[in-house]
Amino acid sequence: MTRTPFLQAACTCLVLLALTTATADAEEGTWRRADPDYLVVLTLPDGEVLIELAPAFAPRTVAQFKELVGKGFYDGLDFYRVIDGFVAQGGDGSDMAGTTPAVPTLPAEFERAWSDELPFTTVQMPDLFAPETGFTDGFAAARDLQNGRIWLTHCPGVVAMARNNAPDTGSTDFYIVIGQAPRYLDRNLTIFGRVIDGMAVVQRIIRGEASANGMIPEDAPRTEIVDAALATTLPPAELGIVEVEETGSEAFAEMLETRRHRGKPFFHHTPPAVLDVCQIPVATRRLPATEADAPAAEARP
Repeated sequence: MTRTPFLQAACTCLVLLALTTATADAEEGTWRRADPDYLVVLTLPDGEVLIELAPAFAPRTVAQFKELVGKGFYDGLDFYRVIDGFVAQGGDGSDMAGTTPAVPTLPAEFERAWSDELPFTTVQMPDLFAPETGFTDGFAAARDLQNGRIWLTHCPGVVAMARNNAPDTGSTDFYIVIGQAPRYLDRNLTIFGRVIDGMAVVQRIIRGEASANGMIPEDAPRTEIVDAALATTLPPAELGIVEVEETGSEAFAEMLETRRHRGKPFFHHTPPAVLDVCQIPVATRRLPATEADAPAAEARP
């Protein structure tokens, strides 16, 4: 299959304003290499979308999603429910049909126990929706130390599993947050990844009508998932080396303080010293790679 190339650097700079892209001012030594075992590439008609998975928070969901991607399950499916300013939901539609899916349903992975082994950089405490928000390995998160719980938050670009009313009914259909952060969904759906490159492509997904709850009729144009692939199945030269800004670094902490205390002459009314975890960009960069830079590729179906 011929694959569309990733957006070039000029487009990437635009994506930074919305979510997560490479920045020129991130210092050397403040990057971590994304694990290709937990990277998925969605090819849409307008380009490619790179998703980093979160096995530390949703191991069962991540495992099943990877299995489905590896089998080519999503290839040729589409985004069938897309609400402007909210989410783009895709898959085989079994979630909306309310029928028993052929793929096993998943246990809810809304939150997990806090562990001191998890990295955590505080952004705000208290937060409107949680006692504390911050970042763990680039993922926006919230935690409640009194009750020993931590969870990922519904920031733009988050990838989560759709479900019916019962908590353990997710299986195949997923959504990407494309608008303002719907934080009221935190701990109500399983977040298992986030878009780290290609949000400009995501934002071009065809929308449905608000009056139809975003549902797009089958005979109307929908955005197709041309291909979904595990990063480990792609040639290293095509994927490159993917690095994500280290959110536990001193440079990142300094950036947070600068944003918390905005004293530039531009501001005639100084904002309060609070931060919304969903408005903090986490940079991503992609470097050239050779065959020697990547693990042996898995066979694709």
